Amino acid sequence: MPTAKINAKKAMKILNNVVQYSDGFIKETKAQEARVTARLANLSIDGFYDYMDQLARVNPGMLHHVYEWGRVGDPGSRLFELKKQISKNNAVITSEFLTSETISSTSNEPFYEKAKIMEEGISVVVQEVEAQALFFEIDGVEYFRTGPIVIENPGGSEVRGSFVEQFEEFYNTYLDDVYLKAIRFYQYFMDAKPYERNFNSAVKSGNANMIGRKTALSWIENMPVGDLYE
Repeated sequence: MPTAKINAKKAMKILNNVVQYSDGFIKETKAQEARVTARLANLSIDGFYDYMDQLARVNPGMLHHVYEWGRVGDPGSRLFELKKQISKNNAVITSEFLTSETISSTSNEPFYEKAKIMEEGISVVVQEVEAQALFFEIDGVEYFRTGPIVIENPGGSEVRGSFVEQFEEFYNTYLDDVYLKAIRFYQYFMDAKPYERNFNSAVKSGNANMIGRKTALSWIENMPVGDLYE
């Protein structure tokens, strides 16, 4: 009776290349964790800045204290700054208030800690320095007064705690539910096309692992950069 031999060497080579391609893709993706985290952190910071600028323009009475006088919602006049710390797949975003450098129409010098004092609702005491009396104007009426004046809520009733409230609202809800969804950040990583793009050429080559790494790196490099407000 006739017999025949079947050699699986070719099939095994292809299967090995599949494994090598996948292994290279996975390892490079893992190696880029901090890069993905940094991109996500940067996107969140840019998104928060735009979120606050737009909200401030709509609600100046609530957020005027975190911008320079008369420039509420102006990106170049923010009195707050966000910073990031990256550790592999974790990012910590912190905020700090900046010193005001402009002078209001009712003053002669900057209210340096404007953002911090108004946000925390710290009372302000105004008193004479080189004058015999204080002069101020309310609704067009001029007043003179001697002795200190205590302003209990210098920012107004809407201001106290409003920056912290919006920071928490953005990072607890808006970032995931609106911003990242709108720029399709997570959807980008759920698309198999980048993995498939070089699959056929990789399994036929002798350098499948390197092709897998290069494919993963390109995939990571082309993450969404965020253009929701542009």
